[in-house]
Amino acid sequence: MMPVISLEKVTTAAVVRVEDLTTRERMAALYASDMPNRFRAGSVEATQVAAWIVQGAERLGAEELRRRAVFSYGQRLMEMGARVPVHAQAAHERRFPRAGRLDQAERAAAGSTVWARLSASALARNADAEVEGGCPCGGRGWIAMPPLPEAPDAMTCPVHGREATRRHAAGQAVSA
Repeated sequence: MMPVISLEKVTTAAVVRVEDLTTRERMAALYASDMPNRFRAGSVEATQVAAWIVQGAERLGAEELRRRAVFSYGQRLMEMGARVPVHAQAAHERRFPRAGRLDQAERAAAGSTVWARLSASALARNADAEVEGGCPCGGRGWIAMPPLPEAPDAMTCPVHGREATRRHAAGQAVSA
């Protein structure tokens, strides 16, 4: 009697290429990987960092990896503008509870762009950013400020201000 071989479920796994991931996607993948919490950048081969990136990307899946990357970049931009909403900060801390590990993942991801340049598709997505739970600007590109005699009544949104500026330069309506 011949053994029966079942081929009911045959799937093909998507191949993760480091070059096709944005810097923030690489960071999120590294955070989710088996990367040690502490290592010196020069003490680990690029092939090992690439393996951690692929491992983390596969663990998270493309959709979750992209979501974490976009919110992480929005968080960074809001931090630089000193305008992080409380709800966004809380979501960020739930997603990345270990700040030291996140810092290490950011450094390793940035370093990976030296030996694995971003592909055209990754470059096109590299500046995508969103604020978890909604941006204070509501997508308009500016954030209302409390009225002060010596200050303007609004500031450019660190996340959506770039898009509003591009629309304004192109002669399109800026309000959302």
